Amino acid sequence: MAITIDTHAAIQDLEAAGADPKLAEAIVKTVSHADTGLVTKADLKVELHATIASLERRLIGYLVAAVVIVLAAIKYL
Repeated sequence: MAITIDTHAAIQDLEAAGADPKLAEAIVKTVSHADTGLVTKADLKVELHATIASLERRLIGYLVAAVVIVLAAIKYL
């Protein structure tokens, strides 16, 4: 999820704080491109739910296999 930034206002704020116009533009450009790798809380939540669902499926598979093994063992006793 991208963060929305008012680049024009950010450049003006940096220039008002004494930054050179080219430096201000470079800073804002870097910051606006840096957010592409950020992860949001919603992203983490989706990934966590997918992981939990995958683990639940594996656990059910293991339980079914264990029951089958126990029943097979009982049958041959």
